[in-house]
Amino acid sequence: MQHLLEHPDFPATPQRRAFLSYVIEEYLAGRADHIKGVSIAISVFGRDETFDQQVDPIVRLEARRLRQDIDNYYAGPGRSDPVRLSIPKGGYAPRFERVVPPVVASPPPQDPPVSAVESRRLLLIGLGAVCALMACASIWISISGWGIQRSAPTDQSLPQGPVVAVLPFETLGSGPDYFAVGITQQLTSELVRFRDIWVLPLGSVQRFSKGGVDSQALRSELSADFALEGSVLDKGDTVVLSARLIDLKSERYVWVHDYDVGNSPGEIYAGQDMIIQDVIGKLAGKYGVLTQDAMKIATRIPPLNRDTYDCVLSYYSYQITIDLNRHPAIKTCILRALEHSPDYAEAWAVLSNLYLQQIRFGLGGHRQEILTAADNAARRAVEVDPNLAAGHLMLANMRFVLGDLQGFRREGQMAINLSPNDSAVLAHYGMRLAFSGDWDEGLAIVDRAIALNPVHPHWFHFPRVFYEFEQGNYQQALTVLDQIDMPNFFWTHLWGTVLNAELGHQQNAQDSLNKLRSLRPDFASQADGILSIWQLSDPFQKKLMNSLRKAGLATQS
Repeated sequence: MQHLLEHPDFPATPQRRAFLSYVIEEYLAGRADHIKGVSIAISVFGRDETFDQQVDPIVRLEARRLRQDIDNYYAGPGRSDPVRLSIPKGGYAPRFERVVPPVVASPPPQDPPVSAVESRRLLLIGLGAVCALMACASIWISISGWGIQRSAPTDQSLPQGPVVAVLPFETLGSGPDYFAVGITQQLTSELVRFRDIWVLPLGSVQRFSKGGVDSQALRSELSADFALEGSVLDKGDTVVLSARLIDLKSERYVWVHDYDVGNSPGEIYAGQDMIIQDVIGKLAGKYGVLTQDAMKIATRIPPLNRDTYDCVLSYYSYQITIDLNRHPAIKTCILRALEHSPDYAEAWAVLSNLYLQQIRFGLGGHRQEILTAADNAARRAVEVDPNLAAGHLMLANMRFVLGDLQGFRREGQMAINLSPNDSAVLAHYGMRLAFSGDWDEGLAIVDRAIALNPVHPHWFHFPRVFYEFEQGNYQQALTVLDQIDMPNFFWTHLWGTVLNAELGHQQNAQDSLNKLRSLRPDFASQADGILSIWQLSDPFQKKLMNSLRKAGLATQS
């Protein structure tokens, strides 16, 4: 503990260092059963006996940050430490683990001869080091035991991602107060829908809304990562609402937008709904502004140090480019994490999609076994959390693969009802609607997903490519394809081959075909199976295969 606390690269704040000291000292004093959220709040954070964990989440939030501090330390400067401490999720009691040192590739250079006195001094130092290591080992054995699981179950009923404080929107001048109050309450309610965001209760942030945002106090007292603030100004014929998202760590605005609405009550209420939809679509969800930094950090964490949430973030990072070389590692990460956190519903949901991708992209495996595993994972997600939009979305995807389009629509609509402004849910559902032949409704939903989220993954544009090809608008389809920056995804080169062949651009078609073959050498033999999962009409699929043959791909049919 002292080694960690005194290390200059250990990033924890003084308050989190006190947290760490308290739980370790309590454990070593034999009071592990008394390490509870209430005792930590009183002893470390200065709360009194009236402390309520449901109203004041300070301990849970700081514990999450402390775990991240410890993980970052051991992923970097502490990676060679012989003994590691951790605070497993599901509680606050510490654990110590011995780390097996790496094998040295070559013997170290020999030291010059030493005197007898120096030899005796080194022997004493060596004995002292051995005793210290034995003491550490005995602590590790007494605390963790030889037969105890490496990590405790995670309380997956709690949100997993960034902490957001929605500050009361301010009315400037003599504008309508009810607009500002309504916006604040509705934004808070909508953000709570997303299971990857901590939204602080309005009562806990009320005092931070006057006289400017106190970013340091929000971070130190409430452990907030972001603050969403705004104002309402009545300009006579219009009302202007300004919304701003502040990254409290860097103390900078990461998103700012103004909205103009008419000043009649009817226009204000309609405008409020439009603004809520736009703000939530841009900020929330796994592809929103709020999770971008967390996603980048998760991909930099060594695989063995990732917890379940980090694995899920890595999955969404992979989904942006769909670099199939990453698929096995992402799937392994999710499976390993679920062994320790079996009640994390979203991990089960993304696992279902990873299984289906094995069929969807021809990655191998026994088809029926994979379908069964994907179905079981989706059902498990909904069983753990019936209100998880991603779980119902994956049940919809399963129904789609099996050709049950009625069941697909039922589950897909339920997913949208649960999270109507989640661009990922909209894009998945809309894309499949379009592919199944309902181009108008499907493309309208996908277009909405694109409009909601300015940092959406580029695969959102593929349904439009499919549609323009189906309509014979090859140049327009190619124009859309040029917007898609996914060089390691074989669809990009599949469509480059098809569209250039139809336009008579033989050299470009050949270049795209060569890239397709380099990514998927077996595509010619698997093309029918890969395309069949998308429920495309027979005329569409035949047309696509003819275009591939026109480009020089020798397919089986």
